[in-house]
Amino acid sequence: MVKTVTLKRTVTIKAIVTEDFKNYLSFELETAIKDLQNKIQEIDKQGQLLIESLKKEGASEQTKSIEQQLKLEKQQQLSVINDLKNRIAEAKNLQLESEFVQGTIDGFVAIKPGDNLYQKLGALEIIVKDGIIQEIKGDVEG
Repeated sequence: MVKTVTLKRTVTIKAIVTEDFKNYLSFELETAIKDLQNKIQEIDKQGQLLIESLKKEGASEQTKSIEQQLKLEKQQQLSVINDLKNRIAEAKNLQLESEFVQGTIDGFVAIKPGDNLYQKLGALEIIVKDGIIQEIKGDVEG
């Protein structure tokens, strides 16, 4: 009986840029911005309720600390929104038919004695065009 082990490896997803892909990417980024804006509004709303409650209790030190935490959280969210806006601008300027790295996912590969570990764990890429797999690059043997 041959011993096998299944290992996790990273799989890179690349999209071939089309007008539909650019529209999809922009839509996803705009949706993320709206979600963050809603989160900021919720943080403001909940924060104000908490601050008012603390002020009524006379907890001025806690109030200051909470205000600083809220301010920091809001700044971080606004920074992410600015990054997403920059990515929308980049998406609109992507060259048609170029490859765009969408991200990575975990993939699994079975190894057994005699396999080349470096090949098995080496880079694996899935190339898609408008969501349809066009090519798989790398060692895909199970």
